[in-house]
Amino acid sequence: MQLTETVKLYPNKYQTELIKATMSEYISTVNHLVLDAINGRSITKMTTADVNAILPSALCNQCIRDAKSIIRKYNKALRNSDTQVKLPVLKKMCCYINNQNFRISDDCISFPVIINGKSKRISVKTKISKRQIDIFIQ
Repeated sequence: MQLTETVKLYPNKYQTELIKATMSEYISTVNHLVLDAINGRSITKMTTADVNAILPSALCNQCIRDAKSIIRKYNKALRNSDTQVKLPVLKKMCCYINNQNFRISDDCISFPVIINGKSKRISVKTKISKRQIDIFIQ
């Protein structure tokens, strides 16, 4: 079962900059992987060791999965279309915090970001409902 929950984060100024840097790197990495795949490089057996990004490994894995998904959709659109299909590019800031890399404690969620070249956890204030906590703990 796959479940997605949205929570509102209340980061301080420093945490905001770290999160924005992570989101920008994420978008750049996915777009770079998609471009590599379009130019003939196989990404089907790619691992985090093959990805040159300043991201925690769990996010590198997510980048690879997203790039593969974009390529599958692009190839399907090419097969089903008589006209030229535009290559999709991510633009919207996004960042995934999934069950591989987050922890919940009281009114904070902690997750890894890159600080001075090392993956370190930051704890960001959030509002989490009792129902969401119950879902996350399962």
